[in-house]
Amino acid sequence: MDTGAFLAYLDGRQLRWRLTLDECIEAAGHDPRARLLAIFDALRAWARSPSGGLRSNAFINAHFELAKSPDPGRTVIARHKRALRGRMLELAETTGAPDPGLLVDQLLLIYEGAVANHSLGNVAEPADKAHSTARQLIAAATPQPMDAFWAGNAGSSGDRGL
Repeated sequence: MDTGAFLAYLDGRQLRWRLTLDECIEAAGHDPRARLLAIFDALRAWARSPSGGLRSNAFINAHFELAKSPDPGRTVIARHKRALRGRMLELAETTGAPDPGLLVDQLLLIYEGAVANHSLGNVAEPADKAHSTARQLIAAATPQPMDAFWAGNAGSSGDRGL
């Protein structure tokens, strides 16, 4: 395997993901909860991408392929996953959640579960279901009234996720 080409591929996917994520966060407006939920808007956009952005999780696949190797790819993969967690934490800290770290851990489990199930095809519309679940979790974990979150334009679907 050409390590340089592989690392460039991973970095390219990460760059495209960050651009999608930044666009979704910007479109979410000023409500901190909607901005956190925008991670799942980006996941939905990535899943629906005509280029098959979520056809498989390149980072997880590569991680398993490199599991017993000191390959630099593992370092890149870990860096990308830490960056996602860091971005989620920055956003969660602005929501008023009493334990933003716990909220992020829970959201990451939902996020990664949606990615894995999208790849496996054993859950219909996993990105949409993850979005709905994340919205409910964010609403429950933050002190603002839920009606304000539901009434806002949080998320691209406009659904209440119930």
